[in-house]
Amino acid sequence: MTKAKMLDNVIYQQRIRYFDEPFAYICINNQVNNYCSYCLRKPDKSILYKCSKCEFAKYCNKECQRLAWKKHHRMECQRLVMVYPNLPLTEVLFLSRIIDKVLFIEQNGDKYKWEKDRKWNSLIGHEDDIRNDELKYVHFEKIYEKMAIFRKDEMIEKEKFYEIFCKTTINSHAIHTNAGDEIGLALDLETNASDIHKAFISYIDIGCSRYQRQKVLKLKWYFDCQCDRCMDPSDDILTSIRCMNEQCDEALIITEDSEPVNIICRKCKQITDEDHVKKCQQLMLNLPVRFSIESKAENIQEKLNEAMKYLHSKNVYVTRLKAALLYVTGTLDDNLLFIQKSVYENYRLCFPRSDRHLAYQLLQIAKSHIEKGERKEAISYAYEAMCIFEVCFGLNHPYYLQTLALWTFLDKNIPKTDNN
Repeated sequence: MTKAKMLDNVIYQQRIRYFDEPFAYICINNQVNNYCSYCLRKPDKSILYKCSKCEFAKYCNKECQRLAWKKHHRMECQRLVMVYPNLPLTEVLFLSRIIDKVLFIEQNGDKYKWEKDRKWNSLIGHEDDIRNDELKYVHFEKIYEKMAIFRKDEMIEKEKFYEIFCKTTINSHAIHTNAGDEIGLALDLETNASDIHKAFISYIDIGCSRYQRQKVLKLKWYFDCQCDRCMDPSDDILTSIRCMNEQCDEALIITEDSEPVNIICRKCKQITDEDHVKKCQQLMLNLPVRFSIESKAENIQEKLNEAMKYLHSKNVYVTRLKAALLYVTGTLDDNLLFIQKSVYENYRLCFPRSDRHLAYQLLQIAKSHIEKGERKEAISYAYEAMCIFEVCFGLNHPYYLQTLALWTFLDKNIPKTDNN
């Protein structure tokens, strides 16, 4: 994330660095057979080598196994052997790794510079809020019991564990593949913001409506976001509905929780009544916020058909349904390029200008143009994707280098097959 400031008529770029090397991370239990437990990559030839002692952790090569043993698996491995055949929850294993690091820092200082950018103690835990949240505190009690079984004599006192539990609950995040599959958990100490009151970090999926974003933030992190986007009324275009005049393409602005009223279309003067507005609001609230890779294409298509009767094409719920259908099926009949471009236009309303999600969508558009034999049309999309990857990942990242190669082939009209 970046934030620019004006100083003596010169713009200086402040870079806020985060998610570089996590303080702690873990591959979730149901993905250990698919991803390396250390580097979290899919192995070459789909071969993973399991730890010979605990037979749970799996690695893509000996180097990853060696590094994992050195950094976190040595003590964890012994505990896994002791509780076999019972496997602790991912959350228990993750919290246990954090306990080990916190105890090591207390006993040895910050020997390995884990706190070089930020101290563990500086993390906000919202301990009182969680204690007053009945469901979350009941969950804490269950995790405490499971942790005591897992760590046995190494278990720390309850109040100390509660502090670690709270800080982890508030500050940890999921790790996803580029396709959106959740494969791990992480906690970072590398946020370096010179003014925490003006620097905003995305905790959540920002490709959602304001209502959904605020709902998740309040439920899990106990605050009302006041970033520029959340305070911008134009963000409400993402929950707009269609005019009741089928010949009119005007977007009528509402939100999921706005007061239902009759709306007069600015373009055709058609009145959309209060009951219709309520129906549209309820439709949005009933639609899934996210989809899994197991989602059925028929179910998504059915929901999309219903949504398009009432919601405007700029509505983010429609966009997410289209994106989900594209991901599940890889196509949308003969309208693939049109749909891809409409999804991209809506993504531009949701994401920062140089967000990687935009680059992924640009590459999909470039790919579709190439497959249609329209290589000249693909050039600009490949170039834009390349520029975004340069900003996001740097000049040495494979995504940048591969997209640079693609753009070069297209721009120079170098003979290549579509598969190449």
